[in-house]
Amino acid sequence: MSNYNPLERAIARTLSRFPFIKQLAKSAYSRLMYVRNKKPYKSQAVSSPNIIASSSGSSFFGYYDKSPENSKGLVLSCSTDANTSKLPALNQEIKLCVFNQQGDVLVQVPVNAHNWQQGCRAQWLDDDFFIYNDFNEDAKAYISRVFSVSDRREVRTFSYPVQDSFKRDYFISLNYQRLMTLRPDYGYRNLPNLDAATLADLKIDGLWKIDFATGEARLLISIADACRLKHDDAFGSAVHKLNHVIISPDGSQFIFMHRFLVDGQRFDRLIVANSETAEMRLLADYGMVSHCFWADNETVLGYLRGPNGKDGYWLLNVNSGEFKELPCSELEKYGDGHPHVHGDWFITDTYPDKARMQHLLWCNWKTGEVKHVGEFFHGFEFNGESRCDLHPRLSPDGKSVYFDSVFSGQRQLYKMDLPV
Repeated sequence: MSNYNPLERAIARTLSRFPFIKQLAKSAYSRLMYVRNKKPYKSQAVSSPNIIASSSGSSFFGYYDKSPENSKGLVLSCSTDANTSKLPALNQEIKLCVFNQQGDVLVQVPVNAHNWQQGCRAQWLDDDFFIYNDFNEDAKAYISRVFSVSDRREVRTFSYPVQDSFKRDYFISLNYQRLMTLRPDYGYRNLPNLDAATLADLKIDGLWKIDFATGEARLLISIADACRLKHDDAFGSAVHKLNHVIISPDGSQFIFMHRFLVDGQRFDRLIVANSETAEMRLLADYGMVSHCFWADNETVLGYLRGPNGKDGYWLLNVNSGEFKELPCSELEKYGDGHPHVHGDWFITDTYPDKARMQHLLWCNWKTGEVKHVGEFFHGFEFNGESRCDLHPRLSPDGKSVYFDSVFSGQRQLYKMDLPV
């Protein structure tokens, strides 16, 4: 298996201080390695992956933290006829669809705010209602809409876009215009980038909590609030963003990343906050936090840098702050991934290896068991903001995995049964 060795990863980590040089070096080295390690197949898996969409265009869902399927087997999927190896065009419309397990389209709505990495943040609130982001052309603002499958109509509109939601109780919003300015992979292109003065105003930007019943919105945590948590002198000259909000299973708290850039170099912090009081606790402040997921109401499983400086999968106790290495030692050779937890098991993926194959790994975070369940080719034409991470998400029963892939040459959302 052609994975990157510790020396190669150490070089990549060093070059992370010079993003432009790193990107050039990575591209050239990846192409050279592919010529030497190319495989004779585009995909190989424990069972056949099935395309969800029924159209001839591309389909995708988005990020790894939400399952596209509800408990009734209905599936959310975005579709487009656009070339998804290119950047999303300004005000480009896509379709958000609801499919049944037979591939029939039950709902189709137009969407004007999206990116290839997270779609339009579509997510189920229950078995009937789902919420997603859109752009209000008249108001020149990002909004969220709630749709009822049973009524076949939009039932609610909020003047704040959704980042994560807890059932039909509340959702957390953030500033997608700031994201577009600082991290366009996760932003939307309908509005211009923020200027330096606006980016520097940290008191009026951050994370909002919106009550579903009343529609009341309040700035729960400002960026300035996050900066006061173990303040660093470097914060004054940095540009900041809050992103990747994930609410705990019981809705009582949520994690988020505080990312700041100093002279182009990125630093990450992982913070947990009470969803009512906004009381915060710093969980990780070792420079790098990548992808996390709640294993239970007290434990976060994530790929990040630990207290000993090691990058890997860790278990974090949000109450005590304790770091514990994941017992899945076999994962160390694969590097970073996107973990999605269901019970004692989680599914995660890898970035393309030397043969340009992305791997799916089915792991038990308690026993350390790791099962390799698939590998899929990722072509060079999909890169940067148009890359296609697998972003695996488990079905509600934990027996299947949904993932986005371009092994066919086209971005598609797939469902595959797991060996459970």
